[in-house]
Amino acid sequence: MLNTSEALIAEITDFEIHVIDDVTLEETVGSVALSASIEIKINENYYVFGGPTAFLSIPNQGVDFFGHFVMRCMQAVGVTNTRDMEGELVKVIISDAKVVAISSLRNDAFFSPFTEFALIDEKFTRNK
Repeated sequence: MLNTSEALIAEITDFEIHVIDDVTLEETVGSVALSASIEIKINENYYVFGGPTAFLSIPNQGVDFFGHFVMRCMQAVGVTNTRDMEGELVKVIISDAKVVAISSLRNDAFFSPFTEFALIDEKFTRNK
């Protein structure tokens, strides 16, 4: 459970899409993978929310964490396209020196990929 009372105000400085074309990945699944991340600035410190260390999605295989991440980030920030994320102020929750959830300043509807991805993966696995 997230402790929203410890949320900090931060600024989104960048949104990136990552294409992971790793030789090991290519040998394992015969494809590339996608990920996305948001760079967040709190005071003078920069943090990455999401990204390849948090999740990878292989197009047309399994659960689409990439699409879910992008959609939920846009919903949490309250924008209709990714370009509009840059410069937005958001609330963030930090745990173990990592941003684990984000929300608009207007509400406490936090997006926590680790929580949501576990639920999605469990549902996908159960329905296979």
